[in-house]
Amino acid sequence: MGRGVVKHDYIIFLPAEREAQPSWYRVADERIVRRGRGTEWLPPEQDGEQASVGDAMLVLPPQATTLHWITCPGMTVRQGAAAARLMALEGSIGEADQLHAVVAPGETPDAPHIVAVTSQSAMALWLDWARDHGIEQASFVPSAMLLPAPEDGFVSAPVGAGQVVRGADTAFDAAEPFAPLVIGEAAVTRLPPDNIDDALLSALDEPPLDLRQGAFAYRAPTWFDKARLVRIGTLIGLILLVGLIISLITIIRLNAEASRLDSQTVALAQTVDPSVTDPQIAEARVAALLAARGGRGGFTGMMAGLMTAMQANPNVVVTSLSQGTDGSLRVQLAANRAEEINDVLIAIQEAGWRISANAVQQRGARLIADIMVVR
Repeated sequence: MGRGVVKHDYIIFLPAEREAQPSWYRVADERIVRRGRGTEWLPPEQDGEQASVGDAMLVLPPQATTLHWITCPGMTVRQGAAAARLMALEGSIGEADQLHAVVAPGETPDAPHIVAVTSQSAMALWLDWARDHGIEQASFVPSAMLLPAPEDGFVSAPVGAGQVVRGADTAFDAAEPFAPLVIGEAAVTRLPPDNIDDALLSALDEPPLDLRQGAFAYRAPTWFDKARLVRIGTLIGLILLVGLIISLITIIRLNAEASRLDSQTVALAQTVDPSVTDPQIAEARVAALLAARGGRGGFTGMMAGLMTAMQANPNVVVTSLSQGTDGSLRVQLAANRAEEINDVLIAIQEAGWRISANAVQQRGARLIADIMVVR
């Protein structure tokens, strides 16, 4: 009986320190069913069921990205989002071609666009980490985007291992030294953990801002992706190589067997004629010697050809048969009519044998023809 596969969704919080262990939530039936720390988030196999990852979201710490709130009045939402991205890149530290910027467009043309900026090297590092831990499909969401935007003041809530603070146009880690200076005398509303859990579950289905865009967008595996084509090509190459090796081994074995049979042929021929050294001439030499001694060397092939040719006319019969010392076959054919003998002679020639025939003689009620079949 086959094993079933049970998929769970996961929310994984990357720590600010690279050496620290991440924390994670396991999600099933749209609720958090387990919380843990480390990278062993898959449950143990039970009752023949194998666990795997369904949807996944990687929550980035506040320090991992820089958020910009940029308003572009007089533009459409789409135009403003594109302009905001360029303005965020120009206002960021580092070369634009080394940065990665993603926009969460405003709801209206006058609303601010939120642009998250990080380095391409950081994106590559997170992608490798996700791939190594079996969550290559995960979305990358800045932790500050999980908090609702306040109308005034600030909101604060624990996200993962840190405390995140978000204002109307800013977001930062509450542990940063400058946090008290930014907050000042403004009111800070602390959100209960249940609100953040609801926000996490909602973001898992529809991320408020996903850095997996552009060159870093997730592309589901296909039957004809590059890696699969390379594997298929390698497999075909191995099959062809194995077939070639088998063919070479077969050829070598056949050549070895042919050489062995040639050696045996020469050895047998030398029992009749010690001067035979070549298997190509052994048959003709032995056939001639056997014919000279009254044998029938070389008889089989020509006789088979004669008997086949006689099927052209069943009224023709052989009345005499002998083999000459030169290996030729001397045959006397008898029939009621000359045309019947001619049918057989034509069939012999068409089979590739050369013949010579004497004149047809009348003997009683039958016609007799003496012929000689040669190679």
